Amino acid sequence: MRILHVADTHLGYSAYHKVASNGLNQREMDVYNAFKQFIDYAIETKPDLILHCGDLFDSVRPTNRAISFALQQLLRLSEEDIPIVIISGNHETPKLRETGSVFRIFEHIKGVHPVYKGKYEQMEFSDVIIHAIPHCHTGEDLKKALESIEIKEGYHNIQMLHVGIIGVKEFRRGDFNEQVIPTGYLKQEFSYIALGHYHKETEISKNAYYAGSTEHFSFKEAGEEKGFFEIEINSDVKKNFIPLKIRPMIDLGIIDCSSLSSEEITKKIEDMLSEINAEGKILRLLLKKIDRSIYRGLDFEVIKKISSPALYFELTYETTEHAYELTGKGRIGTLVEEWREFVSKTPIDERMREEIEKLALSYLSEVSM
Repeated sequence: MRILHVADTHLGYSAYHKVASNGLNQREMDVYNAFKQFIDYAIETKPDLILHCGDLFDSVRPTNRAISFALQQLLRLSEEDIPIVIISGNHETPKLRETGSVFRIFEHIKGVHPVYKGKYEQMEFSDVIIHAIPHCHTGEDLKKALESIEIKEGYHNIQMLHVGIIGVKEFRRGDFNEQVIPTGYLKQEFSYIALGHYHKETEISKNAYYAGSTEHFSFKEAGEEKGFFEIEINSDVKKNFIPLKIRPMIDLGIIDCSSLSSEEITKKIEDMLSEINAEGKILRLLLKKIDRSIYRGLDFEVIKKISSPALYFELTYETTEHAYELTGKGRIGTLVEEWREFVSKTPIDERMREEIEKLALSYLSEVSM
């Protein structure tokens, strides 16, 4: 049996306020394009089964556009008789049990098997048994689901999970609602354990793998190859990582500014951006040990011009006075503007972002009076 293992597609994600030719956020379109590439590959190669290990969507309440796109792509699979099992991840699972899940709509599509009710479900496909556990409402629910799994003799048993893993190393993202399990729950009796949540393609054990995400969603992922696994299950299990063609995200590293003038720093930035061929890329550069007066003397018009071909260029700096990072855009805005810029780039779950922003802005308006 040939299986495709994909995860963390985050449909509906958007960032950087850059607009594509169709008027939509460019990063949102990039995310859709990555998922469409995956579906195109599936239709071209016709696997026996697809496993999507969580965070199909970027939020609990995806936009109509994100839902419509997902439906279009899943219907393409259905028309080709390619079955897919999709477990819900932490990004799309409501906090309250009473809240409905968008995954319900997938129940009406032939060949699409959504698993989203916070409990263990088992499915049979030929000689393969899928043991699917979605993101659960509590850690106790997750523990109960893991302990209720029964390995079926005479079959290839495959487990699906959307969790962080703790062992000798930790594989977690720090999301406020993420669920984490020890490696002891990754049983060797499984032919394969398909994992989602951690965004880097990673081998956890001989039979357990994160496929990683299909796009870059933060600079922590800069430079990482993105894609999915193709699994061949016969007497043994063989896997192959299939990379996707996506927009480059590059961390340009650090410029030590401790002994440089404003002109020298500007020239270094100009040279680095010229060498990298910034066209369409997502870039970040850190200026370290820079005096505030030197920073203010940078030629931001030159920097803006040379970085303009990039989809996004983030220039951050660390002053000699304070050992923390600030985000620079070529100017320092008002307190409210700087707060909005900071919170837009901070990895806060979408369900909390709006409430935090409103509360903070109310405080800022008081201190500004």
